[in-house]
Amino acid sequence: MIKNYLKIAWRNLLKHPTTTGIHLLGLTVGLTTCLLILLFIQNEWSYDRHHKLGERIYRVNEIATVGGEVERSGTTPYPLSLALRNDFSDWSKITRIHADRDVRIMVSREKILLEDKVLFAEPELFELFALDMVSGNSRTILSQPNQVILTESTAKTYFGTTPAVGKTLKLDNKVTVQVAGIMRDIPSQSILNARMIISFPTMKDYFEFSLDQWGVRSGGSVFALLPEGRSPEQYTARLAAASKKYFAEERGSTHQLVLQPLHDIHFNPDFDGSKFAPPISPTYLYVFGIVGLFVLLIACVNFINMSTARAMTRAREVGVRKVVGATQGQLVSQFLSEAFWLAGLSAVLALVLTYGLLPSVNDFMQKQIGFRWTESVLFMTVLAVLTTVLAGSYPAFFLARFVPVKVLKAHAEPGRRGQAWLRQGLVVFQFTISLVLAVGVLVVYRQMSYFRQKDLGFSREAIVTVSLPETRNLRPLGQEFRQIPGVEHVSFALGAPTSDNNFGTDMHPDPTNEDKKIGISLKVVDADYLETYGLTLLAGRFLEHRDTLGISGKIPEEQRRYVFVVNETVVKALGLSKPEQALGRKIRAGINNITAEIVGVVKDFHSSSLRKPIEPVVMMNFPYFYRTAGLKLQTANYQKTIAAVERTFRTFYPEGLFDAKFLDQSLQEQYEEEERQFTLLRVFAGLALVICCLGLWGLATFIIERRTKEIGVRKVLGASVPSLVALLSRDFLKLILVAIVLATPLAWFAMNQWLNDFTYRIEIEWWMFVVVGLLATGVAVLTVSFQSIKAALMNPVKSLRTD
Repeated sequence: MIKNYLKIAWRNLLKHPTTTGIHLLGLTVGLTTCLLILLFIQNEWSYDRHHKLGERIYRVNEIATVGGEVERSGTTPYPLSLALRNDFSDWSKITRIHADRDVRIMVSREKILLEDKVLFAEPELFELFALDMVSGNSRTILSQPNQVILTESTAKTYFGTTPAVGKTLKLDNKVTVQVAGIMRDIPSQSILNARMIISFPTMKDYFEFSLDQWGVRSGGSVFALLPEGRSPEQYTARLAAASKKYFAEERGSTHQLVLQPLHDIHFNPDFDGSKFAPPISPTYLYVFGIVGLFVLLIACVNFINMSTARAMTRAREVGVRKVVGATQGQLVSQFLSEAFWLAGLSAVLALVLTYGLLPSVNDFMQKQIGFRWTESVLFMTVLAVLTTVLAGSYPAFFLARFVPVKVLKAHAEPGRRGQAWLRQGLVVFQFTISLVLAVGVLVVYRQMSYFRQKDLGFSREAIVTVSLPETRNLRPLGQEFRQIPGVEHVSFALGAPTSDNNFGTDMHPDPTNEDKKIGISLKVVDADYLETYGLTLLAGRFLEHRDTLGISGKIPEEQRRYVFVVNETVVKALGLSKPEQALGRKIRAGINNITAEIVGVVKDFHSSSLRKPIEPVVMMNFPYFYRTAGLKLQTANYQKTIAAVERTFRTFYPEGLFDAKFLDQSLQEQYEEEERQFTLLRVFAGLALVICCLGLWGLATFIIERRTKEIGVRKVLGASVPSLVALLSRDFLKLILVAIVLATPLAWFAMNQWLNDFTYRIEIEWWMFVVVGLLATGVAVLTVSFQSIKAALMNPVKSLRTD
């Protein structure tokens, strides 16, 4: 019986190739979208789920309230781990780490690589996390200075088939480490997805500042293993006491230590995630899941709409079957078999498409999403069955209820009223979802354009940044750079204005008052920084070359004279109304406790992405940290100029790695995640609109076929082609207008929530909804008009020839 149902269903599908093709295309796209999104969500939710002790591992975070603003961070002072070991002896294990990126690794004179996932850690790391050693003892290795553990893939990259243990590597031309062990690759779904782990004592020679300073925060974090059966809430009071003990409290400023579960780190953007794996909002995953389901629902709506529209062509078939003894259950099974054929074929095609598309998706998303055949086949089977029930049930029961006497009469149109409201409602539903997605595309595009065009307070055009392997010979290097035709200005600094290469620390407005401080971003720059990056000086002067002489290493520490240049936000934080009032004022920075005079004030500029407000910035001379050269170029002949820059670089650093980037490209990288969201949203919106139009085209085809004789009569009576096209399109346009009305508030609410994540954002304006509405209306008119014009141009003699 089932075999017979499937055979007849297959014949019926082949009998109507256009309808079958529309169904098959829509369902395949919907199922493929759902499977890809499922694999993506599954990949994200699996972060750090492989650690046996994962439920007991917590990161110690800091919540600082300064000047009424709350700052949450997973980066904490380096001495914190030692303090916690003394005060929390009941914690099973405590380990501190330091994550670093873009580290130059010299394997040999001929082989220098840029490593973006380097981790400094203590031996307890291997006791907390599921990390497997292949050779060597992690406790012994990580407790000694200048030792490193490589992952298997890293060892192969560096040394090929040659045994790596015993080999040496040089980090940033500063520290030489010996390979003392090999470990298995860390899963990509981990916040600690490092390619090498270096012993923490090595930090003493690698890091420029003393690790004993509570005012230094630069990529360091602390992880703790809580006793079994204990919850983080049980340590709230003790953590509060530790906060007061180790962080000086001042008026209007507080510090609080809190515990964050390991499994929460990747899904909580409020705190820093990991340098190796930026945090992702769970809302982002929910939205993607909902969008995938909506795309599938739109495809199912097409199936229902077109199946009910074809009801008249199947009505007499149903009547004859019932007359010869077919039961309603048998008819339902027959029609569900057709839906199952379509869903099953679509599921198979979706599996093949997903498998083929996944490598491209991984490249685009910068992920390592794996394709698991067993889970994917099981998921698609379940989804195919649900699609069969969802898309096939109503048409099956609707057709099976036909009364033989009525459907076998001439001109009978069973269920006409019921079909009308259902089809109209489903069309409105389809286009409402598509319009919401289309508005989302426009809003995200405008926000991305705003990022690209907003005045950041500095110049970003025609500036190239070059990473420096060391800080020796900078003066002759700068002179050689300036001699290159096409180079206008040269500056040495720790990083560009929006670079992450700065220090987060505290500023004491009154050096004599330890209790009052303000959180700042400390930038190390030279005297040419202002002119090279186009900063605006508001008061006083900028740094000068003579300031560098005043802090020479030949001068005793107590006689060195530092000076600071600050931004407007620092002036406001000091309680001053004009930039000139800050000149001559002495403040103290939390790094190395440097006390210096403010000699200049610059206009505010964005020192981080536009997601965050402008923060207090203090700039100072410190040649030891000049790790980046900024070159302002003339706009002509970039390639020739950069080639000359590279030749000069290699003359000074023959063993260095030349790493040059245009500043505007670096700025664009800050918004890569939003760009990916924008691209995916465009794809989803496009798919939804295409599926909608396919359904609308098929629906219009059937409706126009049913009105063929009416069109013929109207043409005989003198109706023009434009009037007939307007008549046939009018009902569909009404539905689109209803969809626009429903989509407008939904789209406004959804995109307003998305924009709330940005400190600097656009406003959602009325014209955006008008543009999207007109676009949707135009697409719908074109879709329906094709069939309408075809029907209106038909010879009325042919349409009226037969009854």
